Amino acid sequence: MRILHRYILREMLKALALALAAVTGVVCLGMVLQALQQKGIGPLSSLVFMVLSIPGAAYLALPLAAILAGTLLYGRLAADNEVMACRASGIPTWSLFWPTILLALVASGITFGLAAWPLPESTYAAKRLALADVERLFFTQLSSTGKLRLKEASFQLTVDRVVGDMLYGPTLKYRSPTGQTYCYAPYGRVEFDHKNNRARLALWEALVIDEAHTLPIRGTHAVSLTLPTIVPREEDNLSLWDLMAMQRHPELSDRVRMLGEDASEAAVELTKKTVYARSIGEMHGRLAATLGCFGLVLVGAGLGLYFHSGHLLTAFGVALAPWLATTILTMTAVKTASRALDHPQDFVWLIWTPNLLAVLLGFAILGYLSWFWNRPERWRDRIRRRLG
Repeated sequence: MRILHRYILREMLKALALALAAVTGVVCLGMVLQALQQKGIGPLSSLVFMVLSIPGAAYLALPLAAILAGTLLYGRLAADNEVMACRASGIPTWSLFWPTILLALVASGITFGLAAWPLPESTYAAKRLALADVERLFFTQLSSTGKLRLKEASFQLTVDRVVGDMLYGPTLKYRSPTGQTYCYAPYGRVEFDHKNNRARLALWEALVIDEAHTLPIRGTHAVSLTLPTIVPREEDNLSLWDLMAMQRHPELSDRVRMLGEDASEAAVELTKKTVYARSIGEMHGRLAATLGCFGLVLVGAGLGLYFHSGHLLTAFGVALAPWLATTILTMTAVKTASRALDHPQDFVWLIWTPNLLAVLLGFAILGYLSWFWNRPERWRDRIRRRLG
């Protein structure tokens, strides 16, 4: 019996490692391609960005890899009639699922470990890396999309064409101390002051409209912009213990500290509520995903044995549906709790429900396969005797 259990566990760990490596590689590649398109990072930075993306990609890929490993292995055991051979040898079906419990504990433990610290820290480091070469980001976005929007600086720029540091047909919108300002010019130039972390735009023969009417309508217009290279830590960049601290003291968040001393009390209070709600949603989302990973492994093993899905594509199709359902419902519930600024704790049950249902469904499937699946006549006769 121990030899059989070690064999099943060893094969499941192999399948988990291969599936995790494959899915993580695909997710990492997608993240890097997105960063190349949106951020314009260089070749060396792309390699560093890929390394930093591994914890986040593994966190997303682990539940799918775990359920796929269970579905594939138990489907192969059923397809090769090894389960029938074990039952003929007097080995009960339920004893074959002990390696599944161990794999579920391992997968959920790894998920919890990633969610606690490596995931938020690597995500934050990747964000900082993407904005490290802000000059490359500036020209790459303008050249590829013709527009650039810096939300942190309330700055939006669109151009018709970029040649070197020359901007042709620039249209600029930004918020200054005197109010919203709109500017259009046939051409202009941008220079970067890396020492002071600023960018200077000079627009010639510009048409300028500002709310306070303090600027000349036509002429040369110069704008000095502070570059957003300082990346604030948002809730998805915080460890689990930091998320717990933010719920008690939201004033310590970067969101609140970056408001400035001139911010109104209403703005500060709204930001604190936002930090509190998002911290609750993010923390419970990560913890619930750990429980959901445990349940998905059980569901995968049961479905693999039931459908005899020993083929890779069949196993992937069987495993994809419960993983997608659990993931989408959890993400939707996290967003719902994060947007409920007044009472986010009232929606915590929505986050845990799909993951708890995955665990219950997994145990229900394993119980059915262990005691009812291959002995329907025996249970039917037992029920008849009790009812009769």
